[in-house]
Amino acid sequence: MALRKKKKQSILDNKVIAVLFNLKTLPYTASFIILTIMFVAFRMKGIEQAYEYNALEKRINNVETINKELKATRAGLLSVQKLRRIAQKYNLKEPGPEQIILIP
Repeated sequence: MALRKKKKQSILDNKVIAVLFNLKTLPYTASFIILTIMFVAFRMKGIEQAYEYNALEKRINNVETINKELKATRAGLLSVQKLRRIAQKYNLKEPGPEQIILIP
């Protein structure tokens, strides 16, 4: 019985191949195969670009966080209290009006 099933499948496979690769249906079969391959390729490229976009978005968020931290550090270093302590340490004082020159 196993031989008969194989024979029937073989006959069925031969009929399917004969229909798909018939001269009348060959252009349709080839077009379908090409469109299927293109669809899969475009879909894979879209998924790949989505991964790249997410990676870039994470990188941008990390850089923005670092930038905010650096701005906060700079603001702390340039605060009035910090500048006054540095001025006292090096015996500096505010310039007088005759020492300030405005360039027009």
